[in-house]
Amino acid sequence: MIGIEKTTSTNAFMLEMPEAERVGKVVWTREQTAGKGMGANYWESAPGMNLTFSWGVDMSFLKAADQFLLSQAVPLGMLEVLDDLLPMRPLVKWPNDIIVEGRKLAGILINSTIHGQMMGVSVVGIGLNVNQMQFQDWPTHPVSLQMILGKEVELEPLLHQLTDAVDRRVEMLRTPEGIALVRKEYLDRLYRYRVWADYEVAGEKVRRFITGIDEFGRLETLAESGTKHVYDIKSVKFV
Repeated sequence: MIGIEKTTSTNAFMLEMPEAERVGKVVWTREQTAGKGMGANYWESAPGMNLTFSWGVDMSFLKAADQFLLSQAVPLGMLEVLDDLLPMRPLVKWPNDIIVEGRKLAGILINSTIHGQMMGVSVVGIGLNVNQMQFQDWPTHPVSLQMILGKEVELEPLLHQLTDAVDRRVEMLRTPEGIALVRKEYLDRLYRYRVWADYEVAGEKVRRFITGIDEFGRLETLAESGTKHVYDIKSVKFV
C-alpha cells in the first residue's frame, strides 16, 4: 500500500506505472487536487477528510467482452462494508455509484487495459465521502459517512476493510457460479430497478422502467408504450 500526501489523481498516478507494476498495489492520498469522476466529471474531496484511492487488479482471467462484471463486483464489495456501518440500505446507481437515499456517497472510476480478447490490468479508482461535512450543492447532493452517523470514521482501517471486501468480490468472477451471483446481487441493489421513474435523454424528459443490464453494461428499460430502450453509459441522465 502506497500512501502519498498529495497528488492530482490516484488513477493518473497509477497509470504512469508500467502495467505489470500496478498489480496488487493500492495508492491512496490525503489530498487529490484533480480527482476524476465518470466522463469529464470532477470528484470533490476536502484534504484529509475522505478516502481517495486506486488499486491495480489483474483481470487477465476475464474476457474483454465481460469487463462490466468488474463494475458490478467493485460496488458490491463496498456495500458489504457499508451495510455494517449504516442504519439504512445503500444502493448502486447505474453504472457504479454508491448512493444513500438518493445522495451520492461514493464513486468508482475504472481504467482497464485489453489484450486481444482478454482483459489486462484494471486500475480501480474509488472516492468515498467519509468525514467531509460540507460539499458544493451539485446535482448529486453528496453525503458522507459522518453526516449520516454523526461521528468521525477512521480512514485507514476502513480502507483495509474495503480492499479486502472488493477483493473477495473480484475473485468471484473466476467461476460461472460467482459471476451469476454477482449479476443477481447487483440487480438486487440497483437503484430504481423495476420502478417507473423520470430520466433525461438527448435533452428530453422521458419516463422509463429499468428491466435489467445487458452483457455490455448497458441499461435496459421499457417506455410506457411498451417499447424497449437500451442506453449506453452517459447517454441517459437520472432526474
